[in-house]
Amino acid sequence: MEKVPKRLIIDIEINKVMGVFVSENGEKCDIVFAGKEVISVSKHEQAHEIYKLLQEHCDVVFCTTQVLEDFKFYPIPIFSIFAVDSKGNCFGTIGGSGSLAQDDYPVGYVCRNGMFGKIANSLKEFLELVTFYPYWWDILKREQMGMSYNINAMELEKIQDNLQCSERQRKIQEILKFSYNPKSIELLISCIKSPPGFKVYASREEAQKANTFFDTTPYWSELERQKELLLKSKKKVDNQSVES
Repeated sequence: MEKVPKRLIIDIEINKVMGVFVSENGEKCDIVFAGKEVISVSKHEQAHEIYKLLQEHCDVVFCTTQVLEDFKFYPIPIFSIFAVDSKGNCFGTIGGSGSLAQDDYPVGYVCRNGMFGKIANSLKEFLELVTFYPYWWDILKREQMGMSYNINAMELEKIQDNLQCSERQRKIQEILKFSYNPKSIELLISCIKSPPGFKVYASREEAQKANTFFDTTPYWSELERQKELLLKSKKKVDNQSVES
């Protein structure tokens, strides 16, 4: 019998499965869900003022019409894309999706050129960062290149370029009900320097060359077959009851 790998990748883009695979010796195999999902703002929420504020002030555009095909990369583990920016970069939670009130999943970015990394430990931490430090992307680039920078000068330049900066910050803070976090940049730098927690490949095919994927298709086909048999059996019993 072929030995079961200790780590299996399940592609959520083509498979629908939730559960844990158990090997023949009773040991649980490490299951990792991989691929992208797009978390879109529902239609009845899209008109809310907060999304316009985040776009104008932070260049963070929450997803509405985006689809998987818009993002030409393949992540492991799952990367739940919730926003993009004007430069073609995207933002998502690593390992699953959550809400502002949850801190289960860190936030990462994937650039148009393939660069990626972790930028916050939660969605709340990410929104605090982009709201009060809208020049955070410049800090990230300088940190990665080992360049020096002056946060005070960056902040002054941003305020001069956008006289509505403080008012937008106040409105975002009021709507989302969070406070200014003086440690946002410190947390950003810590995330940049720590392992990202996910890996990005150019395509699913590239990911399959370096990882063992688990094809759930046969199992779902068998499940559908069993459901059909069950329905036929139930219908037969119902017909017999009517006849009697």
